[in-house]
Amino acid sequence: MKPKQILILGVILGVLALGILLKAWVRSAGEGSVSDTRAVSVLPDFDPVKVERILIARGSQVAPVELANENGAWKVKSLWNAPANSVKVENLIRQLHSIHGELRATGKELLKDFGIEDADSFSIRLLGNGDKPLADLRVGTKKSGAAGSFVRKAGGSDVYGVDMDLADALGIYTGFETAKPKGDVWADLSLFRLDPEKVTRIELYLSKGDENTRVLGLAREVDPKDPGKSSWKYLREEMRLPVDPDKIMRFIATMNSVRAEKVVDPSGRGYGLEKPVWRLGVTEDGKEKVLGAGPKNTAENRCYVRGLAGASVFSLAGAYFEDLNKDDTNFVKDAVPPGFAKVPPLQKDKTLPSGAGQNP
Repeated sequence: MKPKQILILGVILGVLALGILLKAWVRSAGEGSVSDTRAVSVLPDFDPVKVERILIARGSQVAPVELANENGAWKVKSLWNAPANSVKVENLIRQLHSIHGELRATGKELLKDFGIEDADSFSIRLLGNGDKPLADLRVGTKKSGAAGSFVRKAGGSDVYGVDMDLADALGIYTGFETAKPKGDVWADLSLFRLDPEKVTRIELYLSKGDENTRVLGLAREVDPKDPGKSSWKYLREEMRLPVDPDKIMRFIATMNSVRAEKVVDPSGRGYGLEKPVWRLGVTEDGKEKVLGAGPKNTAENRCYVRGLAGASVFSLAGAYFEDLNKDDTNFVKDAVPPGFAKVPPLQKDKTLPSGAGQNP
């Protein structure tokens, strides 16, 4: 091989070696950049079980939504102490406990770009026993991508991007930049939570003055020879038609699925609950749960209901009320014979559901 060819080949090999070295350096620099932006824990570690109060606010514009755990049950303190949706509350705590993010910016002068200044951002404070601070987070009103959020610790200026839609976790379903937290989204609007296998009695009474009529009466009887077997029967003696247990199970499922429209001020007027005209009582595992209703507001197609052992008052849509407003004939196995008395006449029967059981 001629010296000139050897020289050219050496130059080519040198260029190739330089390219390989340059590629390795770029890759190394890229890997260093990724490690610098890896997700880190945003909040200090806390024990989710020790959370007893949660305060959710936006700046200082309105009073915060206050959630409190009282005797193992979550309440919306800022909504007349209404029962809270415990699943939703615990989901928020779980998300905050695991929140990790990548550092996106540092410096107080940049907070406005993320909508995360104290005056405008959402705040979430978790408190323990004796109002001991457990965690304090700020959530920016600007979104990080399609389903992400910007967050920072209270008092800090480091802004993190998290792959978590905190708007959904906070129950904000309108424009995040203009929305304010509301207690309504945290309320438990269910009227009953029943275990179908433990329900042993269902009664529904209509009242007019001092006269009460039991229009629905069902009881589950256990077979004395086989405690594992049971059957349903009517409480009304003249109801000699066969009972359809499947219809009863579907009715219990309906009671569990019906949701109120909203919680209303228990000190308000016009609900008709001073003396309910309709009472649905269900005995479950030896405890009676009772729902009372005032007269139906035909103009608005709704009525107001309350668990007789509780203080919360709910607005219930007329269609959902009718799903609960059943009588004996709705549970007959076959068709009801023509001329059969659907409802017995009003009678001075004082045996109403007592309302002494737990709040639904």
